[in-house]
Amino acid sequence: MLLGAATSAHQVEGKVQNDWTLWENRGKAPPVGEACRSWERMEEDVELLKEIGANFYRFSVEWSRIEPDEGRFNGEAVLRYRRFVDHLLKAGITPMITLHHFTNPIWFYATGGWLREDSPIIFGRYAAFVSSFFPDVPFWITVNEPNVFAYQGYVIGAWPPGKRSITLALKVVKNMLKAHVRAYGEIKRNVKGASVGIAHHMRVFQPVGLLGRIPAFLRDYTFNFLPVYAEVKGRILPPAGFESLGRTGDFIGINYYTKDRVRFSPKDPFGVEVYPEGVWRNSLGWEVYPRGIYETVKRFSFGKPVIITENGIATESHSERVEFVSRHLRWLKRAKGEGINVKGYLYWSLLDNYEWLDGYSAKFGIFTRTREKKGDFNIKELWERA
Repeated sequence: MLLGAATSAHQVEGKVQNDWTLWENRGKAPPVGEACRSWERMEEDVELLKEIGANFYRFSVEWSRIEPDEGRFNGEAVLRYRRFVDHLLKAGITPMITLHHFTNPIWFYATGGWLREDSPIIFGRYAAFVSSFFPDVPFWITVNEPNVFAYQGYVIGAWPPGKRSITLALKVVKNMLKAHVRAYGEIKRNVKGASVGIAHHMRVFQPVGLLGRIPAFLRDYTFNFLPVYAEVKGRILPPAGFESLGRTGDFIGINYYTKDRVRFSPKDPFGVEVYPEGVWRNSLGWEVYPRGIYETVKRFSFGKPVIITENGIATESHSERVEFVSRHLRWLKRAKGEGINVKGYLYWSLLDNYEWLDGYSAKFGIFTRTREKKGDFNIKELWERA
C-alpha cells in the first residue's frame, strides 16, 4: 500500500510569480510570501516524509517556473525538481508529480488561459517537456480538481480570473479535460509504464427532504460524475457538450474531504446547503464524514485502481487529526476488503501551507510551516491499525 502526504508548489514553495500572485497583488487573496520555503528546503521535506513512515509523496511542479514565457523553458527549474525526485527515490519514497495545481503562468493567464482554443496543445507541450526529465516517476496527475478550478474562477469569481459564467466554466472544464488527454499521451511516450490520471475533487451530496434529491442529484452529476466519466469513458456529456476524447484514466484519483447537505430551493436548481448543529466539523466549517470516502470509492472506481490523492482536516488539534485519518483509513480498508483496488492514500498536507483564500489560517499540516512536528503521526502504523 502506497501511503504518504501531498502538497502543491504555490502552497509550499514561495517566491513564485503566476496568475495567483497577480490576484494577491490586487488584494483578492492573502499574500503567499515565502510559504514554507520548500523551493530551498525540498530535501528537508524528504526527511519529514521519512519521519512519518511515508513511502509515497505527491507534489506539483510550478508551470510558471518551468515555462516563464510562452515557448521558453527554464531547464534550471526543472533540474531543481529532478534533484528533489532523486532524493525521494533514494529514500525509498515513490513520487507522484502533478503538472497543474490551480496556478498558471502570467503569459498564459493574460492571453485567455483555459479559454484559449489552443490551451490543450499548449499544456501538452509543457507536459512533454517536463515528463522527458522524469522517466523514472511512475505516477502522474495531469490536472488537479478541474471542477473546483472552474467553479471558483468562472462561476462564483472568487479565484482568478474572477468571472461569473456557467458557460465559460463548462468551456474551461472541457479544455482542461482535452489538455489531460494531450498530457496523457506525452507522458506515456516519455515514461514507460507510467500511471496517469486526474485528481478529482469529490463530495457526498446528501439530500435534505424528499425534494432535496433533485439538487443533490444535479450537484452529484455535474461536480462528481461528469469529470471522472469523461476521463474513464472518454466522453464529455451534457451540459458540457457531447464529444469523444479517448479513454485516458489509468487510475481514479480522488480528493475527498466532506459532504454537503442539500435542500431544495425554488430559486436555485442546485439547492441550498443546510448546516445542522452537533456534527463534527473542521476549522473551516466543513462537515467531517469518514464513511463518505468509502461511499465515494465504491461508486466511482469504475473497475480501476483508486488512489486517494488528498484527504485531510484543518484543525488546531493534532489528536483530532490522528482520529480523522484513522477513521477514514478504516473505511478505506473496508472498501479494499470488498474488492476495490485501493492502491494509495495521501494525507493533505505534509505542512501547514498556504490555503488560497484562507491564507495560513487553516492548519492541515502534520508539521508546522517551520517543520516542527505536532505530535506522533506514522501513516504506516495508522493504516495497519485501521
